[in-house]
Amino acid sequence: MENFLKEPNKEELRELTSKILTKEWACIKASFKPEDLIFSFLIFKYGKVNAISFSSDNCEIQLITNNSGKFISIEGKQYYLGLNSFVSIFPLSIDDILPIISGITVSTIIERRNYSDFETEILNDLIKLGVVLEENLKIPNYKSLPLFFSLMLSFDPYIPDITGNRENSIKMLKEINIQETDKLEDIDETKLNSLIYKIISSELKINPKFSREQIITKRAYYLEYDSLELAFALIYFLDLKGNGDLFQFVISPNYAETLIYKFREELSKGFYIKDVSETASYYIVESNLKSPTLIQLILLQNGKIKRNKPVAIKNDEGVFTSRLQVPSLKEGLVKIEYNG
Repeated sequence: MENFLKEPNKEELRELTSKILTKEWACIKASFKPEDLIFSFLIFKYGKVNAISFSSDNCEIQLITNNSGKFISIEGKQYYLGLNSFVSIFPLSIDDILPIISGITVSTIIERRNYSDFETEILNDLIKLGVVLEENLKIPNYKSLPLFFSLMLSFDPYIPDITGNRENSIKMLKEINIQETDKLEDIDETKLNSLIYKIISSELKINPKFSREQIITKRAYYLEYDSLELAFALIYFLDLKGNGDLFQFVISPNYAETLIYKFREELSKGFYIKDVSETASYYIVESNLKSPTLIQLILLQNGKIKRNKPVAIKNDEGVFTSRLQVPSLKEGLVKIEYNG
């Protein structure tokens, strides 16, 4: 067993994907998670898989995640991936850069971890195909968006009183002489340090162990697209609508433009997260943010919830969860009974 769980090398992982792509399969079993779906859709795009299942144990290929890490089972034989995302083992191609970098990033977000050494190596390999790696503030698309909007969209790290709040975001920036239209690249080092100080001071109110390393991180950009913003958009629309947008994105990566436009349009209005209560089955969260998984991500950071119980949103229309949170045959938001 110790030998079986040794860390796989790059060549072994590449051979594994080639083995899948060169043979015809009846189906691949995946979990209803962004990373699993991206990998499965890439296999469907280039391989000979007739179906993708979320329940059948009879599929020849199965994607498995457990406490030991990730595995791909092929005809009953399991291959160990370590903590590496499934999509990180897919052959690199200029046509699939956006699905690959967003798939790797969404894996790190959902699993609350940093890029693995293997994933970092993959991102470095993509530089020759036009990917830009930067180390800077962990806020969505600081290259294209005004800084206040990037801060509004900061789900990880969640910035108390700033994430989702346009007025407070603009007010905080004006306190350090940053204008509403300024982007990150427009501000000097003194203002940047003042901004980082304010963010960390705010974070320490909910997490005494928060450090500068959690707000400064590596980032993959391709063209005008930011892997972090794409990852948040994929989580949002998978919760809200189901896997259709994600499938379209993998099959035609230029669909990213539509996804990002819709994501910014919906989130630009701002959002709130209020009371959190607990039932035997759910955490019930009063919010107008439509993504239970993004809410879960926020609440995990401030220690208000535990991962082993799903999140449901309470708003004027009722109480809703999603297939990302609970097993369901229905995709998109799922209304649940709640008498609280």
